[in-house]
Amino acid sequence: MGIIAASRLRAAVLNPFIIEVDTSKPGSASDAFEFTGAVGDYDVVAKQGGSVVQTFSNLSNEETIIFINGPGIYVLEVTAKATNGFTGLAFNNSGDKLKLNKINQFGVFNNGQNGLFYGCENLTEISNDVDWLNVLIRSNDAFRNCFLLTSLPEALTFDALTAESNTFFGCSLTSLPSGMNLNNLVTSFSFFRDNDLTSLPDNMRLDNLSIGVNMFDRNPLTSLPSGMVLANLTNGFAMFIDVTINTTRYSQLLVDMEDFNGNNNVNFNGGNSEYNTTGETARDLLTGSQNWNIIDGGLE
Repeated sequence: MGIIAASRLRAAVLNPFIIEVDTSKPGSASDAFEFTGAVGDYDVVAKQGGSVVQTFSNLSNEETIIFINGPGIYVLEVTAKATNGFTGLAFNNSGDKLKLNKINQFGVFNNGQNGLFYGCENLTEISNDVDWLNVLIRSNDAFRNCFLLTSLPEALTFDALTAESNTFFGCSLTSLPSGMNLNNLVTSFSFFRDNDLTSLPDNMRLDNLSIGVNMFDRNPLTSLPSGMVLANLTNGFAMFIDVTINTTRYSQLLVDMEDFNGNNNVNFNGGNSEYNTTGETARDLLTGSQNWNIIDGGLE
């Protein structure tokens, strides 16, 4: 482990997991918060207006805390115990999912469970200390149905990710971090389905992507990065369904797939995108000699 990596690890051990919650939202009692799906032992400091109002000691796994100040908005600082320390929680569309407003700091959070923040519909932002996310190899339902999540920290790249499902399905993302290239991603199901993406990072190539089912389903994309040729795609079922890529770029994608993708029997959905005569030639070769099944908007 390098010096920088080691220092980051030490910082993560020392830094608390900090969240903002609104106890008046549906879930447990209106003066309470449940650490849904929590793992490990921890202490909690509760603050309002920057001042400590209550402390909770020696909590373990999933516990519910009650606030003497009654319903309201609280900032909770979760500190891991030295032994069997807190590593995170997982709402998985249950518990007090609707009470979470913000993640101010991930700190000690280091959890690879499924459904981490799935169903946290009122979550509006996450902090930028996301090294733990960038080393995940798999991600399932991590931020699914976080309806109010519109942007991501620039540091979030998912560099190590090889397989995922529904990671940001049903959010409101309008853009992605510029460094998110997903070079190692092989299998994806509904990664960015039902978002508001109008463009993708310039260096997003998806060179190793084999399965991209519903990956960009129902996003207002009009173009794709120039380096995206989908050379290894074997299943693009509903990949761009209800998406309209401009004719020139979509036609070039068809040409590139015919040039660089030698796979046969590929299902590919180009949404409502139309192609020109150059794209038509490439498309005919894909559906003919390579037996692809392509759904799109047809010849312009």
